[in-house]
Amino acid sequence: MELSEMAKMTYEQSEIKERLQWLIKLRWAGCVGVLVGTHIVREIAGLTFPLIPVYLILGLVAIYNAYFQVKLKVAAKDFHKSAIEQISLDFLILAGAIYFSGGCDSPFLYYYLFHIVISGILLPRVWTYRFAVLAIVLPTSIVGLKHFGILPHFAIFRNEPLLFSDLSVMAAYGGVFASTLLLTAYFVTYLSDKLYKKQEEIRRLYILSEKLRSSIVISDVIETVKEELQALSGSARIIYIPLNKSKLALVYTDTTSEHELTIPLADRNAFTDTLLSCEAHILETRVISSEYEDKVIKSLMDNPKEIAVLPVRAAFTTKCYEFFHCPDDTGCAAYGSEDRRCWHISGTHCHGRIMRNVTEKLKECLDCDMFAPVGIFVLDMTRKSKLELRIDIDACMRLLDAASLAVSNAKLYEKTLELSEIDGLTLIKNRRTLLKQLGAETQRAHRYKKTFGLLMLDIDHFKHYNDTNGHPQGDILLKMIADMISENLRDTDTVGRYGGEEFIILLPESDKEEAISIAERIRKAVDNYKFPRAETQPNGKMTVSVGVSSYPDDGDAWEKIIRSADDALYVAKNTGRNRVIAANRPEALI
Repeated sequence: MELSEMAKMTYEQSEIKERLQWLIKLRWAGCVGVLVGTHIVREIAGLTFPLIPVYLILGLVAIYNAYFQVKLKVAAKDFHKSAIEQISLDFLILAGAIYFSGGCDSPFLYYYLFHIVISGILLPRVWTYRFAVLAIVLPTSIVGLKHFGILPHFAIFRNEPLLFSDLSVMAAYGGVFASTLLLTAYFVTYLSDKLYKKQEEIRRLYILSEKLRSSIVISDVIETVKEELQALSGSARIIYIPLNKSKLALVYTDTTSEHELTIPLADRNAFTDTLLSCEAHILETRVISSEYEDKVIKSLMDNPKEIAVLPVRAAFTTKCYEFFHCPDDTGCAAYGSEDRRCWHISGTHCHGRIMRNVTEKLKECLDCDMFAPVGIFVLDMTRKSKLELRIDIDACMRLLDAASLAVSNAKLYEKTLELSEIDGLTLIKNRRTLLKQLGAETQRAHRYKKTFGLLMLDIDHFKHYNDTNGHPQGDILLKMIADMISENLRDTDTVGRYGGEEFIILLPESDKEEAISIAERIRKAVDNYKFPRAETQPNGKMTVSVGVSSYPDDGDAWEKIIRSADDALYVAKNTGRNRVIAANRPEALI
């Protein structure tokens, strides 16, 4: 059993146990009160009504009250069941007390109201309504059986006739009594549910804060939030859909079927609106007008009647126009607004300038550190019955807001890891990360009998370009070359800056021929591109030289594979540059 479930069990059980102890004490006090009150009335009024029924009823109450008191201290585990048993016995005893004390005119009728309140405090609302119906049926049965002569009339005052012998009067009296019981059941369950849900929300917030205190990985944070959200809402089905920045979409992958659902941010629907506005949306499937939303819901869940879409975001930071120092004459809607969601309210503005279209704006937003949303939760809000309360969306949103700081910390940690793995200038993998990945790929290829290719690329006459045009322009060139390399690779390939103007490209599951083909594609792309100030180069244009090696042809360790590629690059540089040379292939020099 998980920690959160154990905490919930302990909390609920301890609450019910405390209330049951309170009920047992009240029952003892009631027994003593009835016993003393009966004797006082008998003596003061000089009445001679029999005490045997009173003693019999009070004796039965004392016996089962003592039993439940001992059971509660010793071995009670299912406190809900114990509460149901106790209140049921009280109802039967009260029915007997009503019979012996006159029926409709019995003062014990009002004890049913008291027990309805107790039921609302101790038990779920469905049991409170059941007991309310039982509290109507039992006295009605006794009074009806008395009226038709099936049960003999027995009252404390033996010779007293039935006070309510007229059936219409009895029906009116019973109607008032029944409506009072049902209204009492409604109000006490309503107030009890409200109080319990507020206590549960506070407790969940506390548990969440304790769990998130040591969570700095975004996946761990999301999983913790999902657990507490599920416990707070009681929803049987909760799905988290993360934001995929590279695809500009919300992407959900079903782990069982491996089916991938993509919801593009450029499409306007409840899911993208929730993410971008950071506001909850509730959808009833029977009134959904969008076929796309209906299709998405059906692919996520099995015919829910109602769902809630909740945003997961980091904590909002400063206002965007203050963060970017935008002038006040940009015309941006975010300027001067207290709303920090610049991506949602500023149209196509960004950094004080206007984007050409919404897609360009989305790309800018997703790359910006101020973009707070990270995904959405989809909750199934379908209720089993009308008596079941709706999920408190406001409470769920407060829980998500409480987690926003942890999401911010996780994003910051993720960003720190990312920065530690990339080259600050070219924004591709740095040398340490690339060599680590190369080592892992070597082990994987050895274990599964796979191949991979390696390219070592060098910018021709880069020192001359730097000396002629200055180092800032040289930095721009390095970034352009890195981008061009990335554009000509597959999704599975990796490029990193090895040092200076040298780059290494890792090509998983590629043989040497495939590696040569990719290297030639990159070389041609650079050769055909008009780089700024390329005319200052010896050949009037920018070019690159590439050395190619592969596993296992050129080595069984990553150090040997790099050395082979480096040797091939050396040959390429010394035989005229702007060419691709493969390791251990003399024919490539021809």
